[in-house]
This record gives sequence, C-alpha cells and structure tokens, in this order.
Amino acid sequence: MDGSDIISLDCSSTVLDTIFFMKRNKIRRIVVTCEGKMAGLFTVDEAIKQIIGGSVEDKLKDTKLKRLVNVESNEPYEIAKSMIANSVDAVIFSRRIITEKDLVRGFPWNDEEKMFDLAVKAIAIEGFTRLSTAAEIMVRNSIRHLPVAEEQPLGMLSARDVVYRFSDRLSLQEEVKLVMVPYLVKGDKTLSLREGTEIMMSKGIGSLVFEDQGLYIVTLKDLVKHIYMYSMKY
Repeated sequence: MDGSDIISLDCSSTVLDTIFFMKRNKIRRIVVTCEGKMAGLFTVDEAIKQIIGGSVEDKLKDTKLKRLVNVESNEPYEIAKSMIANSVDAVIFSRRIITEKDLVRGFPWNDEEKMFDLAVKAIAIEGFTRLSTAAEIMVRNSIRHLPVAEEQPLGMLSARDVVYRFSDRLSLQEEVKLVMVPYLVKGDKTLSLREGTEIMMSKGIGSLVFEDQGLYIVTLKDLVKHIYMYSMKY
C-alpha cells in the first residue's frame, strides 16, 4: 500500500486560500508545514469548522489541525489501528500519505460478510435545509455525508460539497438541493463487503446507502473500523 505524494501548504496560508487551493486541486485534505516541517493535517472537516465557527481569514498556524500520524508499517491492520486510535483519516508512511480510501481500496475484502451488517441509521436532511445548517449537523455529529430526502431520497451532500460551494459563493445560505449530488448510490442488502467496496471505489464515493424502512449508510470510516476490529479478533 503505497499511498500518494504529499501535497502541502505553508502554515502562513489563510484558511480561505487553502479552501481555494483544495478545490482547484480536487483534494479534501492537505499537509500543513511550518518552517519546512510537517505540522498537521487540514481537511474539509477543519474547513467547515472554520467556516461556521471561526474565520476563514485565520492563518493555518492559528487553527486546530488534525494530528499528523507517522506509521512505520504500511500493513493494513497497523494503518487502521493508527487511524482509529488518533481519530484521523490519513497517515504518513515513508514520506507519502495513505488515506482511508487507499486503505479500503487495498484491503482484501471477503465475500462472506455482508456490507449491510456495518450500516448505521443515516442522519438525513430535507432539500430546503440551508447549507449552514447542514454544516452544523456534520460538525455536531462528526460525519461527512448527509443523505437528502423528502418523500423520496433526493441525493447526497458531502462535506467536500459544502466546502467547495463556499469557495464559489463565500456563503452557506443556499438550500442543499442546489448543491447536493442529485442521486444516491444505493446498495442491495445482499452485497458482500467485497462487492460493496468495489462499488464505492468504482463510483469514487465515500459512502454507500441502503434502504430498509429508512436510510442506512456505510462510510469509509466504518470500513476502516471494521478492518481494525477484524485485526483485534485475529
């Protein structure tokens, strides 16, 4: 599991400049450096917190960054353990960054376990909900994906959608139905973990939704937790 090249910005950059940079480069996290040394991770999670509760004019050095976690092994179980123990969605290995998506993509999932067994009840919002309200829900519940539904499922709003839209409008006053991805990628309850993760990777999505008298969701974070729990059992 090799990961990707590290993309970084100096800690003298403002939050707003960083958000612009992230959208321009189609990334959701960046390594922050101070005086040439890696200082932490700034992700869409930190961006949303700054947008709704801080200032986008703050410099990165004055914001609360995610901890930068270095691992000595790129073995999947060790990576999952480090992510869970440190509440991060990426780790550094051999001067490269390995993300939740990299870990899920590279793990040998089986056909015996069902993906729906990992699903949790989704927090859903309505299409007329303001982006600012959706952002607050994400921060309050430490989630990045909100299915949008009224009488029927309408789409999906992600933390990245919120941050990228803010970079365009410098406001979160729009209704989510104008910003969301206008469809849900849904899975069948019979999907195996291998099949479910293959769908997520092929679609480039961070969550898969299931319908069962309501909406249920499995995210990359849930899959990383499962890798960690699997390693604890064996």
